[in-house]
Order: sequence, then structure tokens, then C-alpha cells
Amino acid sequence: MSKTKTYALGIDLGGTKVLASIVDVMSGEVISSVRKRTKAEKGQDFVSKRTIELASSALDEAQLPNGAEIVAIGVGAAGQIDRKAGVILDAPNLGVRNMDLGDLLGKHFGKPVSVGNDVEVATIGELYYGSGRGYKNFVCVFVGTGIGGGIVQNGRMYTGLTGTAGEIGHMPIDSGGRICGCGNRGCLEAYASRTAITKAIMAEIHHGRKSVLADEAAQQLKQGETIIRSGLLADAIKQNDALTIEIVTEAADYLGYGLGGVINFFNPECVILGGGVIEAIDLLFERASRRALSIALSQPAHRTKILRTKLGDFSGVVGAACLAAEAAGYVLNLE
Repeated sequence: MSKTKTYALGIDLGGTKVLASIVDVMSGEVISSVRKRTKAEKGQDFVSKRTIELASSALDEAQLPNGAEIVAIGVGAAGQIDRKAGVILDAPNLGVRNMDLGDLLGKHFGKPVSVGNDVEVATIGELYYGSGRGYKNFVCVFVGTGIGGGIVQNGRMYTGLTGTAGEIGHMPIDSGGRICGCGNRGCLEAYASRTAITKAIMAEIHHGRKSVLADEAAQQLKQGETIIRSGLLADAIKQNDALTIEIVTEAADYLGYGLGGVINFFNPECVILGGGVIEAIDLLFERASRRALSIALSQPAHRTKILRTKLGDFSGVVGAACLAAEAAGYVLNLE
């Protein structure tokens, strides 16, 4: 029996890109998709306008059947969120504080809006329609501009006392180490995110190391980019660029240390890895997975699965759309 189509708008608001999609939340199918660079350095007003612009474009491109419309809007934003109020409280990678995005989108589109953390909603996407389907207890870790995690316990999201559970990127792995964007030292994010990889590569190039990335990455950074794109990193590895392989290998080892700690502490059925860097760079995924299982306790090391996301780039928009539809009272057909 076919399922009734129910459409919602999902928005993935990250430090690198904004992705907006119309999703059939009864099947997880992405109907339309529009993306642009976030350009957080242009300020909070620009980010909010860009989000509304892409949401409108996704609606236009979806060309929904006559009479059909979205039932709700969901947003996953890279930062600390007041879910009840729909406010992004603090998002260092977005350069945003106290942005009332729920109210802005609600007034513009006239639909109910739900706002969550970007990794939280991506985890929901993987739980409902991705690699997490069929598992009751797992952790998602997404590696991009920063590093974030989501926890599923007994088939439901666990967000903790203050709604910040799963912040694996801010788990200290090196006492007194590198300064993180959160202001602390030694966080995993400062060693294994794409931002950390970029800083390490560019510092070595500045000090005279040779790399196929030298010219193109420098040009990219001059044009206002704050990170080296995952595709460039992957291409450099394919060309056996020694510097890129060295830095990515180091980042993978640090990521593996963090994942191994999570496996020992939470004892999940599986760990699901996603984000642009994981999707693009096999070396990072494979090395981090091996490192994690090598330091995990023997029993979980033998039984815990480490998987890639099934939905890839669309984990966030699918999860955001599902979150919003459920909050608006729609029951999703997840059997």
C-alpha cells in the first residue's frame, strides 16, 4: 500500500554551507535541493537572509503538485540551540548569537518551525531513513567545519540536561593543547576537523613544505574561504601528496582516539560517521575506524560496527524535515 506524501522543508545550516530541501517525510525522499556557501564572515543578518533565500528557492524548485504544500519547516544549525524558543544561542562556526531563526522563518513562510542542533537532526535522519535504521543505541559523529555528535538511546534522541549531549568535538584529548573555537584547549575539534586539517596544512606550507595544494588552497583562502574543501584534500591524497597524507593521517588518529573513548563509555551497537570530510576521504574514515577499534575494550571492539552515513549530505535536511513534521503533529510511517 502506497504511503501518503507529506512534504516538509529541511534546512541544514552549517559553517561551510547552507542546504535547503523539500522532503517527503513519509519516505525520506528528497524532492528538491538548493545549496550555497554560508559565508558566515559576512555577519548574522547575511546568514539569516541567505537561509530564507535558499528555503524559497527549494520551494520553487520542488514544483509540488497542485494543492500540495509543506506542513512545517525544520532547521539544523551548527551551535547551541534553545529548541523551545527556536533560537540559535551560540554558534561559533556561524558567527551567530541569539538568532531567533524560528520566528524569522515562521513569519516569512507562515508555517510552524522547529530548530535543532545540526548533528542532532542529521542523527534523526540516519535513525529514520539511513544507516541507523534497525539500531536502538548508536552514536553519529559528523566531521566538517567542526565535529559534532548525536546520541540515540533506546530508539530516541538523547540530548541531556542542557540539550548539548553528544558534543564529542569538545571532548578534551590533549591537556593544554591547541586552542579550539569554543575557547578551550585540546578539544578533538582542534585536531580532527576540516578546519584543523586546513590550519595544519597551511602552516606547514608557510614554513616551506611542498604540496600540490599550495597554489590552489592559497588562492581559495584569498577568496574568503576559511577551509580547504574536502574535494581538494581528496584529490591531493590521490596524487600521493605527502603533506596532505601526513596531516589527514594524524587527524584520523586523533578522531579514532575520540571514537574509541565513546565506544568504551557508551557501548553502542554502532558508530555512524558522516560529514563532508568523511564522505570525501576514505583514508580518514578507514584509519579512524581502525584506530578506534584498536583502543576500544576487547568485547565492544569485536562487536561494535563503524559505518558511514547512508544519506550522506542529506542526513541533516531529511532529519530536520522529519523533526518539524513530527512537532507539527504528523505521525511518520517508519515501519
